[in-house]
Amino acid sequence: MLIILLLSCIIIALIALGKKLPAAPTAAGSMVMALGIYMQGVWTYWSGQSPQSFISRVLIIGIVFVWLYLLASYVTSIRRSTFYRDHLADPVQRFAVGTWVAGTSTLLINLYASFHTDWLRESVYIMATLNIGLWLFYMCYTGLGWYRLIMDSSSSRVDGTVLLPAVATQSVLLLCHHVFALSLGVWFTRSFIFLGLVCYMIGIVIMIWRYLHASTWNVDAWKITNCIVYGGLAISGAAISLTGAWNEWIAYGLWWVVAILVLIIESIETMYGIKRIRQHGWRHGVGRYHTAQWTRLFTLGMFYFLTLHTVQIAAAIPIARFMHHFVLDVGAWVITVLLVVELMIWIRKSVVQLAIPVASKDDN
Repeated sequence: MLIILLLSCIIIALIALGKKLPAAPTAAGSMVMALGIYMQGVWTYWSGQSPQSFISRVLIIGIVFVWLYLLASYVTSIRRSTFYRDHLADPVQRFAVGTWVAGTSTLLINLYASFHTDWLRESVYIMATLNIGLWLFYMCYTGLGWYRLIMDSSSSRVDGTVLLPAVATQSVLLLCHHVFALSLGVWFTRSFIFLGLVCYMIGIVIMIWRYLHASTWNVDAWKITNCIVYGGLAISGAAISLTGAWNEWIAYGLWWVVAILVLIIESIETMYGIKRIRQHGWRHGVGRYHTAQWTRLFTLGMFYFLTLHTVQIAAAIPIARFMHHFVLDVGAWVITVLLVVELMIWIRKSVVQLAIPVASKDDN
């Protein structure tokens, strides 16, 4: 039933807009990622609303419409015969397809937790299976992307996007754990987490190689997507904690590593933001819409999510207990404010784009 409804919405949108639907950036799936993890972490803890509450369901339905809009945009690029050029041709940009996998995973987990009707859950099973197929397709192109980066000069444009295979892999494991509730076995779960960590390490090595061989380096060379450096570890820690693949102390140890990386990377982001404000002012310095900001919201949300699932073990250590509750209490406000601001910027940009149709894609 849900599948039929979703397909009907897409068909109606495609018929109404034809080939005029603005092309969404490859990394636009990060918007669904950010909104989805916000619902699983910050919203649940901060608002006290259960996933089955009316307002939670309304918000999740809103995320579904965002996902549908992006899906319609990607289908439109197929109709224009520009899909490969738009999303797969560039060896760096193709890694951003991982946001489609991770975004769909977080959405389906939210749908499964909020709606318990049989027909909807059956639809979620079908969509989850399709998402696993998308992940397999993505991993094939990831391998080709790694080869291209190693063999040609594209490595000069490498950023945190190359870490998305790790995020996508762990998101698929969490999807299977929540939706299918399969007894996958410790060996299988550990192997899946290990695969994600291997993808993470490959991406880190490529990033380090890029920065070590850069002719010059300054704060302007820093990319927003580098926040996936801690986001990739955060989702790995969450996978370890939720699946019970290893001792919970491993997830707790990863939390400390992620916390240190958050301080370092967000400090660099702050310096970058201050410099842009001085050069361009508030509106053009930090008030312009950029798809990568959703990735940053996702990584912050994932750190919050990991904190939420390691807070019990941290209770035995005073300093850890204080830091966990500080992140949960203060972080909820910080992430919520950032999310609201980003939504306002996105709405303003979308209104302008609809008023003046533009076929070109936003920067990734």
